[in-house]
Amino acid sequence: MLSSFVKKRLLKDDLKISKIKKRFFNLPKYNPNSHYKDIAVNDYFYALLLLRHYIKFTSDNYFGIEIGAKNIDLFMITPSISSPMGPGSDSEPIKIKFGQLETFLVDSSQFGFEPLLLNKLDKVYCYLPSMRGENPDNRHLNQFFHCEFEMTGKLENLIPIAEKYVKSLCATILLMKNTVSKISTDVDKTKKILKKIVKLNAFPVITFDEAVEILIKSQNKRYVNFTKYGKDITQEGEIKLMDLLHLDVPVWIKYFDRDRVPFYQKPYPKNKDRTINADLLFPPLAKKAFGGEILGSGQRQNNPQEMYESLKRQNNLSQKPYEWYIDLRRLSNYKTTSGFGLGIERFIAWALVKESIRDVIFYPRLKNIKTIP
Repeated sequence: MLSSFVKKRLLKDDLKISKIKKRFFNLPKYNPNSHYKDIAVNDYFYALLLLRHYIKFTSDNYFGIEIGAKNIDLFMITPSISSPMGPGSDSEPIKIKFGQLETFLVDSSQFGFEPLLLNKLDKVYCYLPSMRGENPDNRHLNQFFHCEFEMTGKLENLIPIAEKYVKSLCATILLMKNTVSKISTDVDKTKKILKKIVKLNAFPVITFDEAVEILIKSQNKRYVNFTKYGKDITQEGEIKLMDLLHLDVPVWIKYFDRDRVPFYQKPYPKNKDRTINADLLFPPLAKKAFGGEILGSGQRQNNPQEMYESLKRQNNLSQKPYEWYIDLRRLSNYKTTSGFGLGIERFIAWALVKESIRDVIFYPRLKNIKTIP
């Protein structure tokens, strides 16, 4: 929990918001040519800055103080992309020219974390931008912020840490009642659901196969994507699933199809066509509001041969860029790790009942849209 000193500072900042009239917090329509002026004069962005500041502070406090993880800010360019791996990914790497070499803007810190965890560490985290090249929409930006955490241990050890992190973020937002009252689209929904989440002992869990079966019975083909590499649940399917389950709190979906997720996810021992991973889905707090997957997690593969097998199964993906990563498993001090990443803009958009993550970042970076600055 936040210290009394930090809470006092938070409440003091939040009180300032209460003295500004509500009408000054209307979010202007995004215009890439004049957005910098809106940031300079509109109080919505002042309130958003305060909220994001304390979300960041809560993350550092939770990981660095409460659970003793070490903060490591890593590279912004990399030869080895991670998150876009797997036929089921909707993420694209952003290629750049770096001197004479072709490389990529970093999409995730995971690959940088894992070697460090072999050197006398058990928990690491970061709070950094990630860059990806898919077409932007309500769920995707080409630059967004990620809080990522990696630890030695299995997924079962990771899940309680992820749940407590989400609860900590919810608790902080609830403390900022004046800020929330000015920039949430539905203040009552924000307060009601966040309070409920803070009090939960554990989030509900459903397997991927169970989720797919429920969605198939709904007889809408848009909810599940069937391919030669397996199945995945569409964005529309994620929202429908929570509606069918009558859930108003986040739900874990575990054990996805092996050939639709990254090759480094550990196969599930009871079914080698599934993996030891879990996505945390958040129900929209209002019609058309943001919802769906906000946190993704998994247990990393510890068997080089199974990793080669996964690469082969996934349309014979090239082994060459990942030989160094696979080789880590051959070190005598190798330990199994698990990790998760939470999309900061996705979480804030969900909590504030916004429709798009573009509404909760200061400088949206959108492919093929020229911006100032």
